[in-house]
Amino acid sequence: MIDRRTLIKAAGTAFVASRLGTAAARAEANDPLSYASVDELVALFRARKASPVELLKAQIKRIEAFNSKINCITDEHFDQALKEARQSEDRYGRGDARPLEGITVAIKDEFSRPGWRVTQGSLVYKESPAMTENDAIIDALEAAGAVMPFQTTVPEFYLFIGASTRAWGTTHNPWNLAYSPGGSSAGSGAALAAGFATLAMGSDMGGSIRIPASQNGLYGFRPPFGRVASGEVPFSTSGPLARRCDDLLHLQNAIVGPSDRVMAAIRPRLDYPAQYPDLSGWRVAVDWGAAVAEVIPSVKAAMQDGVDTLRKAGCVVDEVDCGFSKDQKLVFIRGLMATSLGTLVDVANANRGLLSPYMTEVIDLVGAVGPRQAEEAEALAERLHRQVQQRVFGKGYRVLLMPTMATPLVRADMFKSKADNVDLWTGTGFGAALTWPWNLLNRYPVVDVPLGLVDKGMPSGMQVIGQTFADLDTFQFASTWARLRPALFADGRFPTFV
Repeated sequence: MIDRRTLIKAAGTAFVASRLGTAAARAEANDPLSYASVDELVALFRARKASPVELLKAQIKRIEAFNSKINCITDEHFDQALKEARQSEDRYGRGDARPLEGITVAIKDEFSRPGWRVTQGSLVYKESPAMTENDAIIDALEAAGAVMPFQTTVPEFYLFIGASTRAWGTTHNPWNLAYSPGGSSAGSGAALAAGFATLAMGSDMGGSIRIPASQNGLYGFRPPFGRVASGEVPFSTSGPLARRCDDLLHLQNAIVGPSDRVMAAIRPRLDYPAQYPDLSGWRVAVDWGAAVAEVIPSVKAAMQDGVDTLRKAGCVVDEVDCGFSKDQKLVFIRGLMATSLGTLVDVANANRGLLSPYMTEVIDLVGAVGPRQAEEAEALAERLHRQVQQRVFGKGYRVLLMPTMATPLVRADMFKSKADNVDLWTGTGFGAALTWPWNLLNRYPVVDVPLGLVDKGMPSGMQVIGQTFADLDTFQFASTWARLRPALFADGRFPTFV
């Protein structure tokens, strides 16, 4: 538990570090209030040993000290957030605090709130008018008492593995500034790793929650379509990001369930327990995704070490081949663009002179799409679903494990990659992603769990896929994983900002 003396000492350290540069930044990176868990913070708030205002101010100081290195924020809403934090303080004083009362949540530049702008990471929309109503997710967060201090960077139109745009510049990874924080929830992942917020919202239409989780050493959850009130296109869903598994549970419990704004949201809501039994006796399948992307040795070794840990914990672990391959990727992408999400292709084509690196190559690669491409994607999804059932869940395996990224070493600056003639799949990072099959197969829940640090101080992660709509199996696995594996953001394992 964190006490007030520790908090005061940390605040002084942060003040000095912001003036002493990189070495001091490394020393104070484990600021206890900014990196505290939801449960720790709520206990402090209830005991009046810290307050939501103190939390917010500590994280604002971190933003002021370090965001010039990371560049993960689009618009700041600090005055509004301070007002919300004071209201949360009053609620703790009255004894009627809500589940996320006073907890800060970074919001992806996708979700609307009155007075905010949504730019989609593009010059096309950077001067767009202010939003006039909440997204369903914002409704849920407000009802839970969350404080939302800023919006986070995304790649243009949410398409790439990182955020390097003409609208907002390049977002860097706090663990190693040379590399990408992942995407499209790039700024949300980077903000969490940097200690700028306690929780973060993302969305995922090709890996956009799981990849930032992997790249930043976080937990992330891509819910099955309809579990969260996200929209009507099955390829895409909103979901939570967190530094800890128990924090992921808190945020998912806050946003899950139906909304009168979104027809596809499933009734009744699913409650996610805080505690789970261990995995003893579980049968676990592993697909290395070798035909999708070649996983580098350090990532494979980290995942194999995790597999060994599972076997010691009483799991039976076997390798399988679900039949995924990289030639299916373009079928998925064209199927995605054959939905209403594909209107971005029309917008991009009409504004080619404003686009960020690699955007014109992507829209030319996609080409004209329509019902035929939608049909091809549906046929592929049906075939892959049958294969997954026959080869994994039909054989009694509780979960399937896959790497998230074949390598975390994706350059952050796509402007430089483009100038160096790096090809589309490498420059954008999408060639290294093993995530997109689960947007095609979008009724399967997927939790991303951290593997630890691999090459060049960068984290990596692993996807945990459950049977269709069996969310609780994936959370049971993640909860046990968090107990078995050394945690990041603890015991000196913090980002270095270099």
